[in-house]
Amino acid sequence: MDKIDITMTATLRPEIITRTLDSILNCVIGRKTDRFRLILNIDRIGDKVKPKEIIRPAAERFKDLIFNIADSPSFPKAVKWVWSQATARFIFHIEDDWIFSRKIEVDDMIRILDKYEEVSSLRLSKYNTRPSEVIKQFECKWRYNEDGFYIADRWEKQFGLNPILIKKQFIDEALPRMVDHVNPEKQFRMSQEYMVPVIKKWKYGLYTTPGAKALVTDIGRDWSKPRGFLKPKSRTFLTWVKNDK
Repeated sequence: MDKIDITMTATLRPEIITRTLDSILNCVIGRKTDRFRLILNIDRIGDKVKPKEIIRPAAERFKDLIFNIADSPSFPKAVKWVWSQATARFIFHIEDDWIFSRKIEVDDMIRILDKYEEVSSLRLSKYNTRPSEVIKQFECKWRYNEDGFYIADRWEKQFGLNPILIKKQFIDEALPRMVDHVNPEKQFRMSQEYMVPVIKKWKYGLYTTPGAKALVTDIGRDWSKPRGFLKPKSRTFLTWVKNDK
């Protein structure tokens, strides 16, 4: 049974990360805690708490934990750091503000990625899926495969960082090309010429079935709006910005 590294980028939001960690335990890990390692990067932005308030709930839930407290907040550097620490064949990447709506069969996802060598990753659907074998998401058509997932018709912009299971081979190819001044998700686009040789050679999967409900939910807005934090335009997003007006 494959070991799995969970890579997580986090900020100073104890309530949010606790909800996310509990959701991972309930819907992804179950009793197989020894199989998973949590790799956690903490950016010093968010609530007025110390990083130990983020480390504590992680350490209470994961025996195998490594973490980094960044000197300054940077979403690109955070992703690069957690990925650079991964050693497992499969990396389950998640930001600290996503929760699962139901149980996820990780072994089924691994089965798919092992069977389809050309597929780099399986994103967990954040939208309800239309009851059709051909759907349109992220400006692309996706076609249902009899093995229980959709494959994107195009490669130009189909890799994302909402919860996703990724082959380490893909990360090993992409990581040396990543930069610190562009939103990490937007680096995996045809507009970023330095990444095209990597993303062009792979296919991209979406883990859902026709008519299925969304698998994951973004709870970040539950935290950001009441506290006056803004997320700049996605193309330039490097870290949260506090609106003091």
